[in-house]
Amino acid sequence: MALRAHSRPCRLLQQTSRPTRVVPFQPACVPAGRQQRIISCRAEEGEGKNDSASRTEDLLGELLGEPKQEQQQEQQQQQKPEPPSEAVAEVYRAAAAAAASPPAAAAAAEEPASGRANPAIAGADANLQVSKEVSKEVIEKLRSSVFGFDTMWVTSVENYEQDGVVFKGNVRSKDPREAYAKLKQRLQEVMGDQWQIFLLQDKEEKPTAVLLPSSAREGVLSPVTEVWLAVAFGAFSVVSSLQAAGIPLFQWLTNPFYTPVSQQDIIEALPLAGAFWLTLLAHEAGHKVAANKAGVQLYLPLIIPAGFGFLGSFGGITRFKGFVPNRETLLDVAVAGPLWGSAASGALLLLGLALSSAGLGDVSIDSPGLADSFLVALLGQAALGEALANPEVQVSSLFVAGWAGLVVNALNLLPTGELDGGRIALACFGRRAAQAVGVLTVIGLAIFSFSNPLAFYWVVLVLALQRGPILPCQEELSEPAESNPNRNIARALYALPLLVLLPYPVEYLLALQQLPNPSPF
Repeated sequence: MALRAHSRPCRLLQQTSRPTRVVPFQPACVPAGRQQRIISCRAEEGEGKNDSASRTEDLLGELLGEPKQEQQQEQQQQQKPEPPSEAVAEVYRAAAAAAASPPAAAAAAEEPASGRANPAIAGADANLQVSKEVSKEVIEKLRSSVFGFDTMWVTSVENYEQDGVVFKGNVRSKDPREAYAKLKQRLQEVMGDQWQIFLLQDKEEKPTAVLLPSSAREGVLSPVTEVWLAVAFGAFSVVSSLQAAGIPLFQWLTNPFYTPVSQQDIIEALPLAGAFWLTLLAHEAGHKVAANKAGVQLYLPLIIPAGFGFLGSFGGITRFKGFVPNRETLLDVAVAGPLWGSAASGALLLLGLALSSAGLGDVSIDSPGLADSFLVALLGQAALGEALANPEVQVSSLFVAGWAGLVVNALNLLPTGELDGGRIALACFGRRAAQAVGVLTVIGLAIFSFSNPLAFYWVVLVLALQRGPILPCQEELSEPAESNPNRNIARALYALPLLVLLPYPVEYLLALQQLPNPSPF
């Protein structure tokens, strides 16, 4: 499971709700008496003008996202004697949304943000809006030295305030990964470590290269904050797991004098809670091993408490430290967690069924409750047989823990937001298709929540913490290789939510049995 641990959502090139108009290179001269339109760039109050993460998300979010309503109203109220073209106006609107940059000069830092202008440079490229720090000379140097006929042929450029430059054009290499490798190497040779490059797609699925200062990055958690958040969430999840195992810890914490909890109660609940935590740890271990193999780093997982029904937790928040290199790496890391977690959960489920059929059950559950899952109902009918005719059946704690683990992994495989399923969808199908599938998934969950309370809680969780969009990869044009086995594994894992979350159609089967047998004559 992948949720956002930081308080501010990072929108780096993640929203593609509207196309971005660009300013083409046109050799033209600006008349001497022509008035230039100057838009003030003001950082929003409370956003922190010197925050590197804020600058990055505002810049890249505005590239493919929607401008803020206040900025739209403010620009509509401004009356200019000679308004620029629509393409230039789009660049102005994006520049007006950018926040101030920390490495700006001292005079620029002391100057109010509302006083910064975006002057147009007269000359051969009159329509190109150049900021104070990213000069026209730097842009021309990047365009001529980094890009070329063998990588990406640039047709238009957008300069966003003091933060970065956007190049649009056509990728000339058959493999975008090769083009990106050359671009990154040439950028290193020309500019050193001053810049970082992203090769992405806009809303119209056209190649877009974004160059940002190396200091611009997604918000970073300090080691102390990372540890205490993981410990705090883990402690709450332990309490919720014991609560789901039958110990009224929530009631005991709120009213300890009237809610007795004995040591024996905790001992009896440990097998179920411990086995469930084994499935959670297996899920997170899968992510960690795959990330280490791919050379990317992860923060400590944050285990989200649940504490209702037989679910002690919804799973863990998994965040990347920095940007993922490409969609293939994203697929490898996203698939590993559900694969390991589902394997551990399935093993516990089968072992618990074997113990239950041998009469070694230690937990009583309602027999009709098995019909809540199509897969569990089939396996339970095969292993327990006539025992399911009773209102209650004795099963092993391992069976219940394995079932809960399958539910958590199945929920995480839903293709929406920053769940593992959402990341897999982006890696396999691209950002635009993944967003469309994610919207349909949320709508389906909302409809399904009328008959299943678990779906309602998951909709709330997705909308509150995992709605995304997913942090972009450094190179997002190329698909995972067909030879990558994780593509087939991902297709197989997408069947898990259908098998585990959909109920067994008992009423439908009973209705079919009551139908008279058709006469062959």
